[in-house]
Amino acid sequence: MNQAISDFMIHVDDSLSGSDMASLADALGGNACVCGACVSESASHLIMVSYDSDCAQAHELVDQIRARGIRAEAIGW
Repeated sequence: MNQAISDFMIHVDDSLSGSDMASLADALGGNACVCGACVSESASHLIMVSYDSDCAQAHELVDQIRARGIRAEAIGW
């Protein structure tokens, strides 16, 4: 199976603790279309996401965060 792996960053507009950001990344990583999600070491308000773009769209992944009541937006996409 060929996967179309794409990367983008999610900018979290709300101020969250490190553990809350890690939980968000973990939640995204639980999506079957996501290959990996991690919080940036140098900018703790950014989450790098690698995903199969044949399976999901970036805005759908951002919407997962927004559904939790957290303001976020895709950048680098």
